[in-house]
Amino acid sequence: MADFLLEIGTEEIPAGMIRELAWSLADRVLEELRAAGLWTGGELVADPGRDPFERIPGGRMIAAPRRIGFLLPDLPVRQPDRSETVVGPAMAVARDAGGQWTKAAEGFARKQGVALTDCREVQGPKGPCVGFERMVKGRPTEEILAEIVPAAVDALHLTKAMHWGDGSQTFVRPVRWVVALLDDQVAALSVKGVAAGRTSRGHRIHGAAAVEVPSAALFSEALRRERVLADPADRKQKITEELNHHAAALGGHVPGDPELLEKLVYLCEFPTVLVGGIPAEYLALPSEILVTCLREHQNFFVVRGAGESVLPHFLSVMDGPDDPRGFIRRGLENVSRSRLSDARFFYEQDVKVPLEARLEALKGVVFHRKLGSYYDKALRMEALALKLAALFGANAEEAAWAARHCKCDLASLLVQEKEFTTLQGIAGGLYAAAQGQPADVAEAIYDHYRPVFTEDDLPRGAIGISVALADKLDTLVEMFRIGQAPTGSKDPFALRRAGMGVMRILVEHRASVSFDLRALLVSLGPIPGGLMEFLEGRLRFLWEQGRRAAVLEEPSSALDHPSHEVALRASTGGRSSGFPYDEINAVLAAGTRDRFDPWVLDLKLMHFHGVRNWAPEDFDHLAVAFKRAKNILKGMPGYSLDPSLFLPESDKEGAAERALFAAYEAVKDEAEERFAISLYDAGLLELAKLRPAVDRFFDDVLVMCDPEGKDPKKTALQQNRLALLQRLVALFDRVADFSEIVPREKEAGK
Repeated sequence: MADFLLEIGTEEIPAGMIRELAWSLADRVLEELRAAGLWTGGELVADPGRDPFERIPGGRMIAAPRRIGFLLPDLPVRQPDRSETVVGPAMAVARDAGGQWTKAAEGFARKQGVALTDCREVQGPKGPCVGFERMVKGRPTEEILAEIVPAAVDALHLTKAMHWGDGSQTFVRPVRWVVALLDDQVAALSVKGVAAGRTSRGHRIHGAAAVEVPSAALFSEALRRERVLADPADRKQKITEELNHHAAALGGHVPGDPELLEKLVYLCEFPTVLVGGIPAEYLALPSEILVTCLREHQNFFVVRGAGESVLPHFLSVMDGPDDPRGFIRRGLENVSRSRLSDARFFYEQDVKVPLEARLEALKGVVFHRKLGSYYDKALRMEALALKLAALFGANAEEAAWAARHCKCDLASLLVQEKEFTTLQGIAGGLYAAAQGQPADVAEAIYDHYRPVFTEDDLPRGAIGISVALADKLDTLVEMFRIGQAPTGSKDPFALRRAGMGVMRILVEHRASVSFDLRALLVSLGPIPGGLMEFLEGRLRFLWEQGRRAAVLEEPSSALDHPSHEVALRASTGGRSSGFPYDEINAVLAAGTRDRFDPWVLDLKLMHFHGVRNWAPEDFDHLAVAFKRAKNILKGMPGYSLDPSLFLPESDKEGAAERALFAAYEAVKDEAEERFAISLYDAGLLELAKLRPAVDRFFDDVLVMCDPEGKDPKKTALQQNRLALLQRLVALFDRVADFSEIVPREKEAGK
């Protein structure tokens, strides 16, 4: 066994491309090594926020501005010998009627250099064939690497590429050196015309121009001495530790910012955190503007103290070991002072202009060429916010004002000058607050883009909900109306994000209420084709990702079932893997026929999941029975139920159908009462009591006793039994379509 090291040295690679290139290279090589029988270990982790080699003990990623590659431990130095089946002509032509080998078989054996006596019948791709087994001697690993490494590099997807030298080679940046070692021996291979050796390069400024790597295992140590941390995990750890150390020394902390941290990891080879000062006069700026200015333009972290106030210090990451004379620090402070000065000027000028005065300017800001300006969108949002305010109990006048003016900051200096585009909405909220608007109105404008990403905060308050929903729903309706629905991976108008935002607000916000989203959209005009299916898909995705509403904090007081507290706790507990697909299908199949109410659907699913976990066996039996019932009832008209038509109690079928009717009558009213007040878990536990009667009914009763309708008496009996099933199914359908449930033992056997 030997450790294999591959380092491809290049000119500076753009930071945003480094990780994907390094990950793809390692993944392709591992795939080929696995196919060659040289690798049976773990796989790479694709999640950008994690170490790609965390499942491969001893493995390391090499991904820095001037180098990509990997260290792979314990690779066999030779491919194992293997047995190979060589397949020839079909047996139909390889043997004659007497069972003797034909000339076709003889020709095959002669061509393969084996005796005919070594041949036998083997299974070919299309049936029995003549063939034989032969041993294939394994090749040296070095020889195989010389083939697969260059091929893997050539196969990398490059969004941008460069030519160099005579123009015959193409890569993301010119290749300057290659290190390839099997333990301490150079592996004879080449990449883009550069032969591999053991000479790497240190930091461009603070390291040696040539670094001899003694062995694969000592690569990291050799480069660290020359101010290069080749593994991004090491750089991330160093940055994080130094950020926390300096922040603590300053009496504060650094808020988590994974995106900025990831960016800085790939901007340098030897990161070092230094402390700079923020002039006191700029601390009066709203923290959102101050932080955005330093983060977006300078890649600085801010330090927050008590009460989350911004301290007069920033933390910057430079590429190098130190700044002994402070030249770098002073340069960064000078640049940041200029940026902050611009931001303060924009803010002070913008605050002087009331948001109302910017409405007219929105007529010149295009929303979409087919949909007009942001002024047109603001008017549509205002009308929609009024409808939503009534539903959520918000102040209608304030909701309308916030919706009409929430886009006005697009005409402000701060946003319009393209300096701080990420402050859209936030800037408007700050201006509204500074100009004396009510706090709820300012918050609604500030929050109206939320949630922007999966873990983003939701808008605050009823007005905030109304305005945020008005913005997202208007965008969705209008874009679908002009045929701009997302297709495949293309979503240029971020409609999936808007749809997810709508669903998250409606099912997760504590101020959410029950209402029919379909009816609301109908009130705006004809619903564009595909929109409802799209929104249902977003709700499904939300559930699949494990998100859930935090709407129940204690057991339903009306429920006296001793297991209710356990069931409810199971339903509200966090599940990172999301809800099971069959439970999602069951709730959507039953819950969207007449109305589309995400808040209620989420509540049903949460309760359904909890009660199913409490009584899995009952659910599985009911699922099988209801799948059978649904198949029987398919295409049937509605029938009237007449208990007098049941067969006598003395009859086996009569006893079973009477028992089911009695059980249905015993739980129906109680379950309906619970469903009416949204205690779906309580109602489902009542319905679970039907299981013995349902099982008995399907065991003892022939429902379709007169399928051809030849006997009037039997026809009446059949229709009465169908009516009983229809009532039963309708009661269960108040929560979910049980026929969609896959029994647990069947699912486990897949």
